[in-house]
Amino acid sequence: MDFTEKYTNDSEEKIILRKIYDLLRQSEKTYTVRYTYFLTPAQQSLAAKVEEFIGKISFCGGYDYAERRLCRICADEFVNDDGFPAVLLKITASAVNADISHRDVLGALMGLGIKREMIGDIMAHDREAMFFVCDQVADFVEMNMTSVGRYTVSIEKSAPEQLPPPKTKRANINVSSMRLDCICGEGFGMSRTKAADMIRKGMVSVNWLMCDNVSREVNEGDKISMRGKGKILVDGISGQSKKGRLFVDILKYI
Repeated sequence: MDFTEKYTNDSEEKIILRKIYDLLRQSEKTYTVRYTYFLTPAQQSLAAKVEEFIGKISFCGGYDYAERRLCRICADEFVNDDGFPAVLLKITASAVNADISHRDVLGALMGLGIKREMIGDIMAHDREAMFFVCDQVADFVEMNMTSVGRYTVSIEKSAPEQLPPPKTKRANINVSSMRLDCICGEGFGMSRTKAADMIRKGMVSVNWLMCDNVSREVNEGDKISMRGKGKILVDGISGQSKKGRLFVDILKYI
């Protein structure tokens, strides 16, 4: 029996799981760590639920807040690991008043023939952008990416330490409990019913993994993202009202 049948009926998702399984077998035979290409949060969530992979896979995207991440596959702790197989590139537009968008960068990369799975997170701001690509295409991108949108750009390799810290705004919300639908409703400025609907549709991730459980307990330090609404970090409970409602501190990423 195909083990993927237990986890999904989607043909593309089955391909991903089989690929991870094959890499796991390779890791066992060669005593090396193996990596996939970049996975979406939903794909990461799927892989994390597979019993056959528990304790043998983890995810890394190049920095703490990465959403698109590689699956690191390690059959045994005593194996060789050549390190994170991706490169951070930085582009700068020649025009000082340029405004480069995420879409511009992604379009330029795919225009070079780079598949989406070879591209990690893209951080764009004003005339600069930084993005991760798999190391086997990094030199090609560096040599051939001369324009983004309507702007001429220069490009260079960078280090994750050079990434600017994310911009956040502190807020305090009042919730009846630490359930995911409660936190999402107040955190993203919508009704609890609407938040629950978004969660059930698979549009919410907790710590970069898709979660469709509306009653999941949210903990301090959890990062929650909702498609089209942004991302928040739960910073802790700061108090409680006389009626038992909780005051929760959050950081909104802006």
